[in-house]
Parts: sequence; C-alpha cells; structure tokens
Amino acid sequence: MSTSTIPAPLAGKVAIVTGGSRGIGRAIAVHFAAKGVAKIAITYASNSSAADETLAQLAKINPNIKSTAFQANVLSDTFAQDVVAKTLDSLSTKTIDIIVANAPYANTDDAPPIATLSKKTFDNLMTGNAWAPAQLFLNALPHIPRGGRVIMIGSTASKAANPDPVVPYGASKAALDSITRSLALIYSAKHGITINSVSVGATKTELLRSPEEGGVLPQEFIDMLASKHTADRRLGEVEDIAGIVGFLASEESRWINGNNVPANGGSMLEAQ
Repeated sequence: MSTSTIPAPLAGKVAIVTGGSRGIGRAIAVHFAAKGVAKIAITYASNSSAADETLAQLAKINPNIKSTAFQANVLSDTFAQDVVAKTLDSLSTKTIDIIVANAPYANTDDAPPIATLSKKTFDNLMTGNAWAPAQLFLNALPHIPRGGRVIMIGSTASKAANPDPVVPYGASKAALDSITRSLALIYSAKHGITINSVSVGATKTELLRSPEEGGVLPQEFIDMLASKHTADRRLGEVEDIAGIVGFLASEESRWINGNNVPANGGSMLEAQ
C-alpha cells in the first residue's frame, strides 16, 4: 500500500500523552485522534474536569476511539509504573505504540531567582522534567513494539541563557535532551524504535500565561519571546506543536532518531 492510500497515518495505534488534559498535551491528543489513533491514555495533575473535556473532544472526532484519563504526579516515586499499568489495564492493551512525555513540572509559586534557589526546588525540577520522562520510557519499553515512537517534550530554554527564574527549568530540560540522546543510543537499534525530544518555544499555554500575569516573568522577556525570537514574530499555538509531534509519531519520521527537533517557529535563530 502506498502512503497516498493510507487514510490515517496513526490508524490502530495506542498512545500515552502525559499532561494531556490541556494546552500542548490536549492539542497533541486531539491531533492523534484526528490521525486515527485507536486507543489513547492521557494524564492530568489535578484538573479532572479539563481531562474530561479532552476526552469529549476525542470522542467527537472519533466516536470509536477508546480513551481514558487518570491523575499522575511526576514527582511520585511510582509515577512511571502507575502510568504504564493504568494505561495497559484501562485500554485493554498489551502494547503501547506511542509515548509522548509532555507533562512538565513548573511551580510558579516556587520560582525564586538562582541566587536563592533551594536544593528541593532544583531537585523537583530535575525529577519532574528529566527523571520522570526517562522512567516512563523504561517502564513502558517491554510493551513498545518495533516501529514504536517515543517523544519527549523539551524546551528552547534548554539551549538559551535564561533570565531568573527560568534558569533551573532550562537546566532540567537540557538534562532531558541529553537523556533522550542517550536512550536512543542504547535502545533504538535493539528495539526498532525512535526516541526524540522536541524543542518547544514560547507557546500560548497556561504555563506561560500564569507567570506573565503574576509578574513572575519580566514583561521585556515576554515581549522578546513574541517579537524577536521567532521568524514569524509571534508566539506559538498549541496546534503548531501538535503537528510536529504527530509527524514524529508517524512512520514517515523513521529516519529521525536521537534528535532534538525544533518546534519553535525559528526561535533562537542565531543559534540555529
């Protein structure tokens, strides 16, 4: 069958999208449904209503899709084991074709400048943004068939010189990029899968709006993100990110592996 005759590039696939209740995660889940995913599990941190809204959107796109949502805390010692076990059970599946580690850890109520950063805050960022995604992959690995796709949602903050209070967040995402490359080196060839991270730039989500409205991020930093650091002179939309993740989840992306893929509209043009 030629690619032009395939009605949905992700038809029949089983996917996990952590942090899929809203923002980028919701957009990815919705995009997957439109591309034919048969079964999908999403996680949420605390907002079950938002998760229900996402499931309703998926059902509207495809009434036959089997979907589930459950709470998961990226700081939990059993985060990865719980997510994998609940996915397999709730979706009645033995395999997981696509994993999108999207759930971020970023506590705007605990975002001090680097000079007063506590070890606990730093450890939480590293646990939530680097350790948890890696553990999710490792726990899911026995259930990922050949042709599987693993996509870690990173950030351009991993490559930038960041202002306060973004410094430790950027460091945690840099750790995720490094771990992604290493996981690809160790596991991709043996298991026939691809493992990539996506470098997301400034995108219109609650993660950006909350610190902006609360005055945590300097206004000049917000203005710079919107006007200077993208080729199109705008902030990203969640659908922009979802399209790139959808491509990486497909067969057509098979020759992209162990890479950090930009999804940022030309952010950091000088570096690229």
